[in-house]
Amino acid sequence: MAAGPFIPFCFPIEVDKPPEGAQWTHEIKYDGYRTQLHLGATPRAFSRNGHDWSAKYRPVLAAADSLAGGRDAVIDGEIVVLDTDGRPDFHAVAGAIRWKGTDLVFFAFDLLRLDGVDLRKVPCQERRERLFDIVGSSHHEVRFSDSFEGSGADLFAKVAEMEIEGIVSKRRASTYRAGDSTDWQKTKVYHFGEYLVVGYERSRGQAPTLLLAGADLQYVGRAVPAVGAKQREQLWEALEFLQAPKFAASIGKANKVAVAVQPILRVTAKHLPRRGKEMLRHASVTEVLTPQ
Repeated sequence: MAAGPFIPFCFPIEVDKPPEGAQWTHEIKYDGYRTQLHLGATPRAFSRNGHDWSAKYRPVLAAADSLAGGRDAVIDGEIVVLDTDGRPDFHAVAGAIRWKGTDLVFFAFDLLRLDGVDLRKVPCQERRERLFDIVGSSHHEVRFSDSFEGSGADLFAKVAEMEIEGIVSKRRASTYRAGDSTDWQKTKVYHFGEYLVVGYERSRGQAPTLLLAGADLQYVGRAVPAVGAKQREQLWEALEFLQAPKFAASIGKANKVAVAVQPILRVTAKHLPRRGKEMLRHASVTEVLTPQ
């Protein structure tokens, strides 16, 4: 029996600190590609936006379908690649999809349908118990996303030490509904650093971004200004004054509207944990510093 069409995802809202209390359970937030597996007569895999990515995820899809034993099931989870320390490596996922699908791992964290029955109105804890019965404890390609039953703050502290993206907290009794849900809450681990502004992109209808580099003028990526209105106005005035004929850093492929500036203005940016020479991710400028 076919599992049916793609089901719009439930997304956690972002919070500054994990919720506490016995009504909450907590999981590691795996840094990868959100994926929905449809198992049964015609196994399929769907991306975050509902695109059919079955061909890209063949090893994972085959392993999951084998675990399900031919049962009709729809499973929500995350496709990741793990580094040598067992941590999700977001930047390795795209390459693994293209060149080495056997490196892909699917962490299953919710069960939306089973044997033709829609489970979205069933409490989250019960859905996950049924999911564990299918997935089991540990496999190479498909793994159950374990719950942490203690304090969310304790788990968050541990993942921060490991430089993992963060955690997701879920209300045990919650149902599964499309869109942002206050019953699912994510707390991310952010790092802060000082960078030089080497350019900016600002065009109508799009959020403005700053192009940042380290003190050595090595380009590190883009960041969205997240400062107050007064400081934001002063920022744009300074950038217009500092416009330069060429970029001081090699920024690679930039938008045609990218404007170079003299690398004088320093800013503080927060971003997800960064390894080596990786580009900044989910970066935002939180403070504009006085030029030295």
